[in-house]
Amino acid sequence: MTIISILLGLIGLGIMVFVHELGHFVAAKANGVVVETFSLGWGPRLVGFKKGETVYQISWFPIGGYCKMRGEITPGIAGGEGAQSVSREAAANGAPREGSFNAAAPWRRIVISAAGPIFNLIFAVITFSIISLVGYSFPSYDNRIALATDYSQQLSGDQPPATAAGLKTGDRILAISGQPIQSFQDIREAVSVAPNKRLVFRIERAENGTERGFDVPVVPRLDKDSGAGQIGILPWIDPVVAAVAPGSGASIAGLGKGDLILSANGSAVRNVWDLIPVLSSAPGKMTVDFERGGERRSALVVFERNSVVGFDFAGKMLGISFAEKQYATPRLGLPQAVEHGLGQTWDTFSLTVKGFGLLFQGVNLRKAVAGPLKIIDYIGSAAVIGGALALFQFLAFLSVVLFIMNLLPIPAMDGGQIILFIIEVVRGRAVPANLFWRVQIIGFSILLALIVIVSFNDILSFAGH
Repeated sequence: MTIISILLGLIGLGIMVFVHELGHFVAAKANGVVVETFSLGWGPRLVGFKKGETVYQISWFPIGGYCKMRGEITPGIAGGEGAQSVSREAAANGAPREGSFNAAAPWRRIVISAAGPIFNLIFAVITFSIISLVGYSFPSYDNRIALATDYSQQLSGDQPPATAAGLKTGDRILAISGQPIQSFQDIREAVSVAPNKRLVFRIERAENGTERGFDVPVVPRLDKDSGAGQIGILPWIDPVVAAVAPGSGASIAGLGKGDLILSANGSAVRNVWDLIPVLSSAPGKMTVDFERGGERRSALVVFERNSVVGFDFAGKMLGISFAEKQYATPRLGLPQAVEHGLGQTWDTFSLTVKGFGLLFQGVNLRKAVAGPLKIIDYIGSAAVIGGALALFQFLAFLSVVLFIMNLLPIPAMDGGQIILFIIEVVRGRAVPANLFWRVQIIGFSILLALIVIVSFNDILSFAGH
């Protein structure tokens, strides 16, 4: 994590919190409830001002925030509106003050509680729609693949799904279950969201100088460390040099941008992964044949050996990087963009719900679940690497997740509040003040403990444990 990514991550998280709290704020004002404090962050006030009956402030601790309404006791968690617990006055006198949250009719409290998550959902639809309207570009390799089993002897256990299904290195994936595929990113997205689900791959394969197309069923395997589907493939990366690190072995040997690597130590190099077995066995130096401007050349590259050459080496041992291609999404008209935004929001909602189900299928929670520190890192990294569009695309995704999380029937969350207010409507009278308060304290304590645990897990993850 860099200072810039941390700052951008905090700004991104602040945007989501602001949208969430704005929902509670607008609904409270519309239903006659006085908002005493509207805060981004927790703790002592850093800066702020008072307008009317409301104090608008930014607090010292920049994660989360709250919208404190009259009659509340304790601000809540998860970017929520506060514990929305029974007021001191109600507990002491049996009658809440005029304009307090607890003086509002139960159905009004339900509307106020639901407004925060609903605003997050609306934010997601609007953001996805705007992104579809303006279009964007992204880097990726093309839709040709290489089998991981062709380049590693360390893959143990059963064959990966791609190998077992009969896919081969060099195959081009044209479609998956009827959806056209243009890039390796398209393949990754289709596979990652479908663990244990049967997919039909439309394959194009070159054999004996001709190309033929056929369908292959593949069932992605659940990766318990990430919760995503995997089939054991790598992107086919053409061995064309995109850049050479100054002072590296490749630079000293004279390789440069645009060179096409043909062979290494006499072994043909069809794609970058063909360098792995050579690097694994070479004694710190390697003869590389390459093509430059239609002319075949040769160079001796000296490099520092690593004990293990993995799939993430990306030419680092040689000091070479290989370029991805740029793909662009189409710019849609306004009606189509809104339709696409609604579709993306629904897809994100469905995938998030399915993701909760995977948590009960043996997924490694320590690695697969992100806490607030990781979320800040993810937001910041998206902004640094992909720019503003990538940042807001990620925020839209997180907003859908926040919508679902806050509506879960957990005490101290919006969903827990709504359940209690529904009980009040059914019973015809309020839940006893002491019971209401105890439920809130228990829920608040559980959520606080979870935040501490996942934050500690984030720290261990950053430390490499």
